[in-house]
Amino acid sequence: MPDQRSRTGIWLAGARGSVATTVVVGTAALRAELAGPAGCVTEQPGFPDAGLPALSDLVFGGHDVACPPLPKRAEQLVAAGVLPHGLPACVHDDLAAADAEIRHAPLPDRDMSQSDVVEAIRADIVAFRERHDLARVVVVNVSSTEPVLEAHPAHHSDEALKAAPRGWP
Repeated sequence: MPDQRSRTGIWLAGARGSVATTVVVGTAALRAELAGPAGCVTEQPGFPDAGLPALSDLVFGGHDVACPPLPKRAEQLVAAGVLPHGLPACVHDDLAAADAEIRHAPLPDRDMSQSDVVEAIRADIVAFRERHDLARVVVVNVSSTEPVLEAHPAHHSDEALKAAPRGWP
């Protein structure tokens, strides 16, 4: 059994989207040896000794504004021809475990400032790390359909972000 402190959390922003769903399905398929590692850069010579966590040491969670559970999203990707028929059923437990760790993404509004949003996201990630006794959590933004924010003075420092009005932008 791997050392629990070598486990690594992967926190996906956009955790119920197509990219995140295929990441979780693909990792689960590799773990279950339902797929081979062809195309996995970390399986190439030189990487096994690089100190990277094993696929078995990855724990998934994240934030999203979308509500469909990961198993349902995976079935939608089957219907679209993105995932092979039957694969989501084979990795259902992994999808359900990841889905249980997805939180609704907090968004700024009249009652929640940008600073409050940052604190809520931080608290969710810390709780995830503690719940699974993870050595680290890597945050990956896979919400590729989100528009890029324009630069704003509140982005320049923690103090400016905390001073930004509630509901901004």
